[in-house]
Amino acid sequence: MVKIVQSKNETPTIEFSYEQLNDIKSALDESVILAVTDHLGMITFVNNRFCEISKYTREELIGQNHRVLNSGFHSKVFFKEMWKTIGSGETWHGDICNRAKDGTLYWVQTTIVPFLNEIGKPYQYIAIRVDVTAKKNIDLITYIANHDDLTSLPNRRSLSIRLNKEIKDNKQNNTKFALFFIDINRFRRINDSLGHHVGDLFLVEVANRFKEIDSKGDSFYRISGDEFVYFLDNVEDLHIMAQRIISLFKKPFLFEGKEFLSSICIGISIFPEHGEDIENLLVSADMALHVAKNKRGNYYQLYKENIQRMDNRALEMETKLYKAIHQDLLELHYQPKIDIKSNKMIGMEALLRWHDSELGQIPPNKFIPIAEESGLICDIGEWVLRKASLQIKQWKEQYGLNLRVAVNISPTHFEEPCFIDRLKSIIEETNVEPKNLEIEITELSMMHYNNELINKIKKLKDLGLTISIDDFGTGYSSLSYLKNFPVDTLKIDRSFIVSMIDGDSNIAMVSAIISLAHALKMNVVAEGVETEYELEILKKHHCEFVQGYYFSKPLCVSDFNRFLEDNR
Repeated sequence: MVKIVQSKNETPTIEFSYEQLNDIKSALDESVILAVTDHLGMITFVNNRFCEISKYTREELIGQNHRVLNSGFHSKVFFKEMWKTIGSGETWHGDICNRAKDGTLYWVQTTIVPFLNEIGKPYQYIAIRVDVTAKKNIDLITYIANHDDLTSLPNRRSLSIRLNKEIKDNKQNNTKFALFFIDINRFRRINDSLGHHVGDLFLVEVANRFKEIDSKGDSFYRISGDEFVYFLDNVEDLHIMAQRIISLFKKPFLFEGKEFLSSICIGISIFPEHGEDIENLLVSADMALHVAKNKRGNYYQLYKENIQRMDNRALEMETKLYKAIHQDLLELHYQPKIDIKSNKMIGMEALLRWHDSELGQIPPNKFIPIAEESGLICDIGEWVLRKASLQIKQWKEQYGLNLRVAVNISPTHFEEPCFIDRLKSIIEETNVEPKNLEIEITELSMMHYNNELINKIKKLKDLGLTISIDDFGTGYSSLSYLKNFPVDTLKIDRSFIVSMIDGDSNIAMVSAIISLAHALKMNVVAEGVETEYELEILKKHHCEFVQGYYFSKPLCVSDFNRFLEDNR
């Protein structure tokens, strides 16, 4: 008789000898699912248990090919390998998902034994099965609980289980492991510009690329939207693996005809040096990640003790910055813009300055990234717009000037749904004439432009404001966005102006930018002009406006008033 062996909490298994199966009648134990087919897979016999689980009658099954039960779950390769095994006269073992007559799926642990004729060829097969649907359902529930439903990578819960085990084992064995905290740069822009559908496809492709390194699928974890963790048990390979992961992002991504490049940053912590529990290991890796993100592009950073001190300083600076905004401790300096032909001032740029009583003068490149990361940048932007608008009005009343003041706006503002409405409120509140206000947008912020961004800029134009692109040439210059945006002015970055002294090719570059702007009916402002040589070259190539130390450094309001008096 076929014997079902089952110990407590285990799946039942089948024990039998080949000799026992010679007499099919001796195998008709109703606790198993039994079927006999000919060499082509046509069913010649089924027992009652088979009919019960398949929901077919014996008459409906006899004479049918066994494919009548195919659920579509398994690949053609799966069945090809099965037939290859039994066709060669060998016994096959495995789990199969079948579909019952009513459409429900069920799983059976299966053993198929071929019966051979006198020349050693199979003439029929007996299949003995045990129902393991309950266990498979538990496995599926466990899988869902421990895996991300979009990318199929293990999730945060799975990482926690893994780390608890690894920490315990590594403490006993005095070994190390590393955690890589991986963040995708500018993922939000991919979502916003290309759509969430493409964003999802992108994340799936990222997971597939990770699987090129981790074929088992148990070392990469998706823990949030665009954040992943990689577990490395061989710390000696740390730098090699970081480079391998980064290299996955050096080839373009292509979805729905749209090709783009992406990059990542990685923060790395090591057990037990950087933390002896899950929380501290992840915090250390996250701190290292923030340092890597400040480097821009594909970059990785190993945690160091001074990172903790840097993070503390950043937190202190964030707190002080919040107070400075709300206590009106920030200051605007103004740098004149000069018409090259007339040598007259036609406007100025408002530049933010911050002097703290304890930290001293803090340059914008130190506190603006903190403001952007903390969300304070929107409050700062509104403060600057309001302050500059009031100053424009004051100069107009005091000196009768009708000049335009340029204000830099962070890309974050354009992601704020109420930005245009807030700007309208500031214009109404300060009673400034919109034509006297210019909005400067960095070229880099327009890299992933979309219709929403174009519409917002058009709304700014409809308000009567002037729009300029700042730092042109340092980002991703593209005629495709320049011709679509209603922009009035291009500002050539200072790096191009300084490089003109190095030769004709650099001068040609500046000349090309000026010609491009004019072809698109835009004006040109050259930033950072410091010498007469630079001024003469720009004049020769028909640049309209300049600003820089050759005429004046950025001035506080009182000094700018004196500048106005002296140059009336």
